[in-house]
Amino acid sequence: MPKPSSRKRTWVIALVSIAALGVVGTITLVGLAVYLFTSNVDFARATPSTADTTFEDARARFGDDLPLLQLSRQDGRVRAEVTRHERVSDVTPTWLHVMAWDPDEGRLVNARMPLWLLRFGDDATVDFSAGENNVMDDLDLSIADLDHHGPGLVLDYAEGNRERVLLWTE
Repeated sequence: MPKPSSRKRTWVIALVSIAALGVVGTITLVGLAVYLFTSNVDFARATPSTADTTFEDARARFGDDLPLLQLSRQDGRVRAEVTRHERVSDVTPTWLHVMAWDPDEGRLVNARMPLWLLRFGDDATVDFSAGENNVMDDLDLSIADLDHHGPGLVLDYAEGNRERVLLWTE
């Protein structure tokens, strides 16, 4: 018959091992998140002319295609119209690319995000109305909308000669 202290020691070793595995797992997940962010997001200083050239080069790939989302400013508010194709795309997109220009800071941001990561979100939607200003009412674009649209232009928005945002899927 094993001694009672031997059983306690076994339980302590088991609990410490489980806690250690949890810590190692957490550190691994944080490291993976940092790696994904640093390898898929690029911040660069850019002049307005450099930013324009970069946007025009990216936009040229889509020719005269209309974006899935079309934004316009009316009565001081941004209005969004979703242009859905009747035909479902044969190709499912795997990446969402975001290019944004901030003229106040002279910064051009290029980011790409795997769509499998977005599928884990709340009802798999991209919520554009989560910010404080809520300028786009309750516009939620679902991953199903992106899948239906397929690879292509999602959004091309420019605020006069100020900010500009370009989204596309591949």
